[in-house]
Amino acid sequence: MKLKETKELFQNELAGLYDFEEIDSFFYILIEHYLGLKRIALALKPEISCSKEDLESILKALEFLKKQIPIQYILGETEFFGLPFKVNSHVLIPRPETEELVYQVLQYLKKINNRISFDRNLDKRPIPAILDIGTGSGCIPVTIKKEYNECNIIAVDISNAALKVAIHNANHHGANVTFFKQDILSEKLTKPNEPYDIIISNPPYIPTSEIAVMSESTVKHEPQIALFTDDEFGLVFYQRIADLCSTWLADNGAVFLELNEYHSHKIKEIFLKEGSFDSVEIIEDMQGKPRILFAVR
Repeated sequence: MKLKETKELFQNELAGLYDFEEIDSFFYILIEHYLGLKRIALALKPEISCSKEDLESILKALEFLKKQIPIQYILGETEFFGLPFKVNSHVLIPRPETEELVYQVLQYLKKINNRISFDRNLDKRPIPAILDIGTGSGCIPVTIKKEYNECNIIAVDISNAALKVAIHNANHHGANVTFFKQDILSEKLTKPNEPYDIIISNPPYIPTSEIAVMSESTVKHEPQIALFTDDEFGLVFYQRIADLCSTWLADNGAVFLELNEYHSHKIKEIFLKEGSFDSVEIIEDMQGKPRILFAVR
């Protein structure tokens, strides 16, 4: 079967489930993944055919797409901050908003690094200790470690299956990150020996009451434990992290959290009431939505 005909098959089989542009995108992603062909190559040579084995893989992917399984899970990988990350149904698919969260953390690290560099009373620059809560695929700590090696990062998650994926990604990228299984809502948490300079989290923040208005693909196939909370506004993890900051966050430490855009003001109030922060601000993402909380002690 010629690729031109395969593309037409995708449009016919997936019509009604996805829009035209999205179907086109799926097709070209699969062609590049299995055949190594860029979109422009097919445009220049529309009569190109593929091997029987490659065609079988592409048609198998088509069947998964008809079940609305995310293409990242079909391929077993996605790109985050320019790096490939393994993903499966045990971890959330990283979103662009989380890339913006990582960008803000990296900008902050560079800022404090430059400030310390000018302090002549310090013979040796301190190594910041960072905690990532609910690490999932490990995309946050691995990316930070790759971009800013002079830090110690601990990442925790409640899911053994998610931690397995995160450890794979850290090993693949040669990122020295320490992973632990931990239920952050448990009352039996062990206080760290040293306080953290930075605490980061993209926690579950969608109330279960909102499931009905979410995409079927996300609800059916991404891990619900990483998405949903049982409380009314999805604030339980934010409250817990704020409580932990009183003993876990170092003096002059910072917190970076991805937010539920619809309840960002409520989350800001939680951290203002915590009482020990000099500043608590909401950072808008590239779409102008309030998506990141940045608090400094």
